[in-house]
Amino acid sequence: MLKELDKHLKRTIRKHSIPGASVAVLRGKRITATAAAGVVNINTRVPTTTDAVFQIGSITKPMTATMIMQLKDEGRLQLDDFLVTHLPDFRNADMARLQKVTIRHLLSHQSGIDGDFFPTTDSGDRSIEQFLSMCSMLPSLFEPGTNWSYCNVGFAVLGRIIELKDNRTFDQSLKARIFNPLGMTHAISQLEENLKFRVAVGHVPDAKNPKQLIVPEQPFLSFGQKAAGSTPAMTAEDLLRFAAAHMHGGTGINGTKLLSRSAAREMLRIENKNGANPVGMTGGLAWWTTNWNGNKVFGHDGGTVGQYSQLLIMPGKRLAIAALTNGGNAAGLFSDIVGGLFKSLTRVSPPGLPKPRTNVSTRANQLIGTFENINLKVTIFEEEGVLKIKGGLRELSPSEQSAKLEFINSRFARFPLGMVEWTGPAGESADAIRIGSRLLART
Repeated sequence: MLKELDKHLKRTIRKHSIPGASVAVLRGKRITATAAAGVVNINTRVPTTTDAVFQIGSITKPMTATMIMQLKDEGRLQLDDFLVTHLPDFRNADMARLQKVTIRHLLSHQSGIDGDFFPTTDSGDRSIEQFLSMCSMLPSLFEPGTNWSYCNVGFAVLGRIIELKDNRTFDQSLKARIFNPLGMTHAISQLEENLKFRVAVGHVPDAKNPKQLIVPEQPFLSFGQKAAGSTPAMTAEDLLRFAAAHMHGGTGINGTKLLSRSAAREMLRIENKNGANPVGMTGGLAWWTTNWNGNKVFGHDGGTVGQYSQLLIMPGKRLAIAALTNGGNAAGLFSDIVGGLFKSLTRVSPPGLPKPRTNVSTRANQLIGTFENINLKVTIFEEEGVLKIKGGLRELSPSEQSAKLEFINSRFARFPLGMVEWTGPAGESADAIRIGSRLLART
């Protein structure tokens, strides 16, 4: 598959209606293959080449975490320091809980802060500071350290701590601490830097014709969320230069020591003590970790406005793969290309979702209800003896269409758009649900 990667990628983007994609493969300390296909923009028809930069979205989070670990290596903070020690002016709606949040909680999504908040901010040097000033009414979903929910706001907070410690902007620190040392020459995070490179733009379904992709009017998420992933962009090859440093214990393929070996190991230590999901995904410090048939794998996915990325690293096989896309069925491409490459090069395949079972014992009255956070609102209900789910994004008026829940065990169920987990004391009504990685509290 590696020898015909270009041809395979071209076939795959057609199969999954993807405008453009770029893929790179790292084996040991060498990037051994790169491939690109399609266009960076369906309006301009500029071809995608391997030097095209794509937004990496939330793969930025391990980079932000790496800079925090560098500050720890430098003795300038500790992971169990309270957030308010380093950012005393930050506010949210539950200050009693906020006082208990540590840097470790932020890195591992255990702060409890309701984090999918993307208001419009300026694009300048004070965008993170401006964004955090808008967070004073954000609620808390749980006591810090007692549960987990994916939190973009938490990484904006970490980005601001980096700014204050380094006395410069997040963009300047990202360049000085990550991009430049690792030789990432096609990596950017500021809007004006887009002029230097062949840049991919995201594509989203047309509201009038969902089967047709269009270029959105606003191609970026909130600029204040850049430390969580709203603006950084790079080539697949440069993304692997970052991955290599973590695969090799903190040292890049150019010999630069990015962070200490102990810090690199600590980022992969499981922090979430509340259990893994049925496919074995657990949380370290920004990295997601899992196991494929006895092989440790870590990495992260990313998503912005019509751009989707995936980075997976299998250190035992000294292999890492990065894939970047700008719309369409990215999940299909990741399965075919990234999963196919791992199978071809290591004979190890990603695990699939567990099959639903028909003999799972559940009590509907404990599971039904309406659950919400600042971004999502869903309802679990019973219809003709079958549990179903309906709802969606608040801003789009939650859909009235419902889907059947198929149970994997008494705590987890599948539906066409994802997986649901019920949380709370056994035998009692669920106090919350988790859809994917987001927690929604019972209303």
